[in-house]
Amino acid sequence: MRKFIAVLLILVMLTGVCACGKPIRSETEESSETIVPTTAEQTTVEQTTEQTTAPTTGQTTEATQAPTETTADYQTVLSGLTLANYPKVDGSTATIPLAMGLIRALTGCSEAEAEESIDFHGTDPSYHQLAEKTADLLVVYTAADTTVEELDIENTMELHEIGLDALVFIVNEENPIESLTADQVRDIYSGKITNWKEVGGLDQEIVAFQRPHLSGSQTLMLELMMKDTEMSEPLEESISETMGDIINDIAAYDNSANAIGYSVYYYAKNMFTQPGLKFIAIDGVLPSNETINSGEYGYTKPFYGVIPKEAPSAEARAILTYLLTPEGQQMLEDCGYVPILKKN
Repeated sequence: MRKFIAVLLILVMLTGVCACGKPIRSETEESSETIVPTTAEQTTVEQTTEQTTAPTTGQTTEATQAPTETTADYQTVLSGLTLANYPKVDGSTATIPLAMGLIRALTGCSEAEAEESIDFHGTDPSYHQLAEKTADLLVVYTAADTTVEELDIENTMELHEIGLDALVFIVNEENPIESLTADQVRDIYSGKITNWKEVGGLDQEIVAFQRPHLSGSQTLMLELMMKDTEMSEPLEESISETMGDIINDIAAYDNSANAIGYSVYYYAKNMFTQPGLKFIAIDGVLPSNETINSGEYGYTKPFYGVIPKEAPSAEARAILTYLLTPEGQQMLEDCGYVPILKKN
């Protein structure tokens, strides 16, 4: 897993993403001003949360207000963070750069030290890590229904929306299609549409790549796009095991203009790009930081900061509180993510 993370980090550096590791410890230690959200700011978070797509997998969030911390306690805990007492953070592959930015900003450690400390297991496995108390804090996407039920997430974990991401669709840039409707996407993935000419493209068979069941992007695909429409059974060669695989598979497919696949926006845009591919618009709207934050792009989903409901560590709660402050939201945005707070 560490080798995989190292490759991802090199890719992130090459694309210039996540210039978000600037230490903030001196500011925290020297400033007497509160960085806990004011009542008005908390209200903004509440209003924003209500406008985002609510989970339908049984996960409930407590993002309507930030974790309750007094300013003194919050600042004291943050100012005392070091690599030695930093909580164990786990989560989704696409949130690794955010975890890197957090630990560097809050401890002042080097990039190499941050990389050494990161050991992410992926979306659903990380929920198990928190349940088994081998993780203290998650920065993570929505869990699959089976994981929600198995771990009783609603009653055992405290979830707070910290940012937004989106389900995006990728094709080869040689494909003349620039936009599909949601109905066309569902028809492609249910097997009703099998040739690009049926949606205004070339007379070519559509090769639709899918992800495995217990993957974050598959959960988003089923929830946000397919809904009550059943996906067709994929051929074995059309299942991409990892998030990187599906992008490689689309790029490497022999008849490259035939293929289509899906991922989460941040990962496909910032962490694992391939030349010759493009996003396609859904219902005429291309995914971007702006269209995701505004809600114009409709296939968005919050991602979360998660701590156990029972006896979370003070360090984990303080970091989660920080992520919901304006400063924390700006750090998240500096890392290339879409903040949960909407832009005016």
